[in-house]
Amino acid sequence: MLVGSLEATLLILLLVVLFGPIVAERFRIPGLIGLIFGGMLFGPFMIGWLQADGLVSQLGGIGILYLMFLAGVSFNIRAFVENRTSAITYGLLGFFIPFLLSIGVVMSMFDIGLLGAALVGAMWASNTLVAYPDVQAAGLVDNRAVSASVSAGVVADLLSLTVLAMATATAVIELETPEIELDIGLDLAEIVPPIEIEPTVPEPLLPLWLALPLLVGFCLWLLPRIGEWFFVRVGRSRIQRFVFALVGMTAGATVALLGGIEGLIGAFLAGLGMNRLVPAKGSLMDRIEFVGSAIFIPAFLVSIGLSIDPAVLFDLETLALGALFTCLVLVGKSAAAIVTGLRFGFDWNEIGLMSSLSFGQAASTLAIAQVGLALGMFGQIVVNAAVLTIVATALITSFGTRFFITRVPVPPAPEAPVGEHVLVDVRPHGSDIEALTDFTAALARADDGLVVPYAIPAPGERAAAQAMVDAAVQSAEGHGLDTDGIIRIDDSFIDASLNLAEETEASLLVLAWEGPRFASDYVFGADIDAIGERSPVTTMAAHIQRPWTSVVAVLGEPSVSWQREDAALVLAIVRRLVRGGVGEVTIMADHADTVPDAMAANTAIEVVTDVSGQSSALGALRPSDLLLAPAYVLHDLTPVTGWRLARTLTDANVGVVAGPRRLVVARGTRRRPLTSTLR
Repeated sequence: MLVGSLEATLLILLLVVLFGPIVAERFRIPGLIGLIFGGMLFGPFMIGWLQADGLVSQLGGIGILYLMFLAGVSFNIRAFVENRTSAITYGLLGFFIPFLLSIGVVMSMFDIGLLGAALVGAMWASNTLVAYPDVQAAGLVDNRAVSASVSAGVVADLLSLTVLAMATATAVIELETPEIELDIGLDLAEIVPPIEIEPTVPEPLLPLWLALPLLVGFCLWLLPRIGEWFFVRVGRSRIQRFVFALVGMTAGATVALLGGIEGLIGAFLAGLGMNRLVPAKGSLMDRIEFVGSAIFIPAFLVSIGLSIDPAVLFDLETLALGALFTCLVLVGKSAAAIVTGLRFGFDWNEIGLMSSLSFGQAASTLAIAQVGLALGMFGQIVVNAAVLTIVATALITSFGTRFFITRVPVPPAPEAPVGEHVLVDVRPHGSDIEALTDFTAALARADDGLVVPYAIPAPGERAAAQAMVDAAVQSAEGHGLDTDGIIRIDDSFIDASLNLAEETEASLLVLAWEGPRFASDYVFGADIDAIGERSPVTTMAAHIQRPWTSVVAVLGEPSVSWQREDAALVLAIVRRLVRGGVGEVTIMADHADTVPDAMAANTAIEVVTDVSGQSSALGALRPSDLLLAPAYVLHDLTPVTGWRLARTLTDANVGVVAGPRRLVVARGTRRRPLTSTLR
């Protein structure tokens, strides 16, 4: 018989995944509700074509792990740090208010132990950002309320899963239905007959106090180091790296089981540990998100529907308990959002958006409910009511989020870190490809970013350009980076470079430079200036001929705001190189206050402010030095100074940086001449 076969089950699942969201959206219902109701329709309580303990449930189990892993690997650590105070406050309040409220209500209404009540509280203290795609589509990812909600969700989930871990590690499994007397006089044992209970995790091999630090150490310390070694030494292809990501996810979940901890915690921590190895805008992340969104996560939502018996929709006790649980979620999360919002000056629309995003319940909630059932802490009616609450909160969070996103203004796009997306010109114009890749890789690695080599070949030179791009890609992959090369056919190198910088949303455009040639470039012009004066992103002229072990940064005397911005860009690059392990660092500035106190206090950085000392250091540049300077230092040099400088820096490693539409290395500007240590 076809029904129940692997082929038929997979066909039905894929049809539900394909058409469930489409049909739901036609009725203005969130797509995830379509998946849940699709599972209910074809599940064992209705048509019966999908079994509750078959392939779909197994894929759904993988989907829960995958969802938590994806939350960790895509977690915006920078946004969390920027909003850490409001995020941690909202996370703690968003956990403790519904947690304590649920414990108090459950223990007052039902005859249930503290551990069981704590599990119920953990169910409604967690949340899953099921409406997050709507926020992404609205361009509100960088809104402070959204950032706080995302970060707070992680905090709340971690605390909820910690409660779950403690429960699974300490609870005594009972083989008889607990006697729970409801206030309305209904004995729960009459509803739920005695059942054989199996724990959801194997018997722990290690005590919790030992397993938890082992899990944290493995996921956050050992796994990223193994991953970095693998990406650099072995796994150069994206297929290998993708499979390694799955290995990391399952390894984290398996290590969690050693202490009787739910695998969800291990999967999330594994994702968090691999966060810096998987750039947010890279192709590897696209593949991880695609596989999760196409198969595993939808299978998890369908599997939720398999456990819904439509008869419970007409059961008054289950409906009443589901309504109670829903009220606990709405009241607890709303109270936390209001307190946090008023404390940090959010407006009411932002508070509403925070609340709406936090209402959603899914992965953690269902997992905790299933664990509580398996441990005998409560009966099937609680799980049924929890499923109803998941559906209700999914509807509320979706409609609520869609309502408030139209009332919250889209924030201006934040300035990307300099190493987030580095677009590199690989023309053979004075730079060694390995040395140039070392430099750009150091910037990208510090910001978990991408290095994208590109070439604009002349007619008939595509093969040679492809060879240069392939060599640069191979070199970047050797540093463990996720990278793609670009070949663009265009009549103009200048226009093509500008278009690529805008199309790829580059954070830094690195242009191949033959070094200072002020006489000829001043007369005939140069591509560097033509691009730099029009570039919409930060731009650098790079003349890096050999490996470098030390950095010399020349800041001069920034006297206006745009010069201070360019000086800050140079210092940002220096910080990333220091983080990458560069040896000696010398910063030359006419005034000490140009260098931030944190950098000046770093014992690995030498700050030189006297002119004679700067001149001596510049005259003693070594082949292993890398000289960095903002473009304003070169502006309006006298002809004699420019000629001397060109001769001095012919064989040096040099990088000149400027903000958008400010890079000029040859023609100079009409601005007031500046005092410069290079004069």
